[in-house]
Amino acid sequence: LDKELVARQAADLVSKYVGETEQNLARLFRDADPEHSILLLDEVDSFLADRSRAEHSWERTEVNELLQQLERFPGIFIAATNLMSRVDQAALRRFDFKLNFRAMTPAQRIRLFAREALGDEEAEVPEMIARHLRALETLTPGDVANVCRQRALLNEQLSPEQFLRRLVAECRM
Repeated sequence: LDKELVARQAADLVSKYVGETEQNLARLFRDADPEHSILLLDEVDSFLADRSRAEHSWERTEVNELLQQLERFPGIFIAATNLMSRVDQAALRRFDFKLNFRAMTPAQRIRLFAREALGDEEAEVPEMIARHLRALETLTPGDVANVCRQRALLNEQLSPEQFLRRLVAECRM
């Protein structure tokens, strides 16, 4: 889209002082240039929690503030969460599109393994490893990224079998 991505996480905006989180949300939208930027708010469930479960009035005002800002913002706003079930239903109606990123398919898991463990996504993955990868239904790209970071931090060369063992450990976590 040739626009600047303005990405914020909940930690960038949440304050321990009553009313300050709402001010931070308002500032985020006010300072954004809808013509030249896209707003991305990660961990949006922190702000759009189901109001029926709110125990404090400030929990509702944070949701209300974000909803009001959303309705007035003429640009592109993207909200991300891993906890969709906790998001206020009225808030969900305000989003034009809702995308659910499902688990990788077995073929995607094998290709990603080949790329990261063997250096080429077209490389032949040994059948024993492929069988294990097909069974790792909860494997995410984030799990693979963690193993790659571990490998880099420890300056290790991992065999495909070692890489697989680390992936299995990540999935168990």
